[in-house]
Amino acid sequence: MAGVGPSPKVRKVALGVLLGAVVTFALVGAPRAEREATAPLPPFPLDEFLTYDVRYLGVHCGTMTLTSFVDERNGARIPRIEMAARSSKFFDGVYRVRVRIDSEYSAERGSSLSYHQYGQEKAERKDELWQVDFAAAEVRRTRGAESKTFPLPSQGVVDPLTFLYRMRVLLKDAGEEATLAMMTSRGAVDTVAQVVEKRAVKTPFGKRDVLVVVPRPENEELFSRKGTMEIWFGADEARLPYRVQFDLPFGKLVARLEKVETRAGVNDLLAPEDG
Repeated sequence: MAGVGPSPKVRKVALGVLLGAVVTFALVGAPRAEREATAPLPPFPLDEFLTYDVRYLGVHCGTMTLTSFVDERNGARIPRIEMAARSSKFFDGVYRVRVRIDSEYSAERGSSLSYHQYGQEKAERKDELWQVDFAAAEVRRTRGAESKTFPLPSQGVVDPLTFLYRMRVLLKDAGEEATLAMMTSRGAVDTVAQVVEKRAVKTPFGKRDVLVVVPRPENEELFSRKGTMEIWFGADEARLPYRVQFDLPFGKLVARLEKVETRAGVNDLLAPEDG
């Protein structure tokens, strides 16, 4: 690969995007959670374990998993989404990534409850927690010893993972769009996601009809970088997210769905023995 592969500097940038972008929808500018009192449970597909191959400029650079399930807590059902991401052995030497994100949602309030991103990016340990306080009508972000609060919209707010999963339910056909309010470093910011087309594509599971969804942040930036994103949701009832693609100034980053399982018996991508 010598002489034709991406430079070390560009690979570092790409892995930074893998950490902060591939599934977080980045805390830059995005959605407002629409409260839908009539929406039945569950608010998004549950009991899934999805595994993705992540590639930068066509080169395998990491793996990502997404899983959704319900926790029973004090008699309440709490829908949860978890993401795990790790760089490949080759990219470990350039930019090691071991990251986990935990998201909790309230179907009754139509809002996220918490969003916790933590793990290792290169040699740095990161830990960022977002918590929604409905009594105080605020969202609190804690990063190390630093804490900051933002006003909570009356309709609630969603985190990046919940945004992805809610769009699976809200968008059903070409031309449709939905707006949610997401927790960002600037507070709750509205973002529209639109189905720009319906097309037939090849997937590891065969040919599938998909809805091509494009988020449209108000500042036209994704993950603090100029670029565009598109997500391919299956056009059938399952609405599986087959592909997440980032077109960035320095190249294309693609997460492609490789395996669909239930949570029972699957292995943790970030198991302790794997570092």
